[in-house]
Amino acid sequence: MKKSIYLFIMGIALCVSVSAQTELTYRNGVLQNGVKLKAAQVREVMSGNSEALELYNSGRSLSVAGQVIAVPFAAMFGYDLGTRIGGGEGNGTLLAVGAVGTAVGLIIGLSGDKKIKNSVSLYNSKAISSSVSYQINFGFTSTGVGLSMRF
Repeated sequence: MKKSIYLFIMGIALCVSVSAQTELTYRNGVLQNGVKLKAAQVREVMSGNSEALELYNSGRSLSVAGQVIAVPFAAMFGYDLGTRIGGGEGNGTLLAVGAVGTAVGLIIGLSGDKKIKNSVSLYNSKAISSSVSYQINFGFTSTGVGLSMRF
């Protein structure tokens, strides 16, 4: 009896399906199985695909640069716009420079996001084409009790 319970538990434990790589998605950040990954985790996952990793790093750099450029210029633009709305006399140069700087920063940030999306697509296309999937089963076979492996 103990032997059959042990075999049953081992059978359940060995019924495992393994996939070498999991698919990533991009929705306001890189997600794996619905969990948002940090930049270091994304780099670790993509480490096996140098093209996707290089594209991700480039996109990440552009995204950060876009934020660094857009935020101070948006503050300049908002300050001058707020002054004008409040009844004060604004500075036209400050308003124009703030608007242009914000637009440039947003464009750079969006191009970085596009590169990150492309890196995820590239990673998924390589991961799906090269994924290894197999299943190990322990239990009853056509010739009795045994271990089977399916590819």
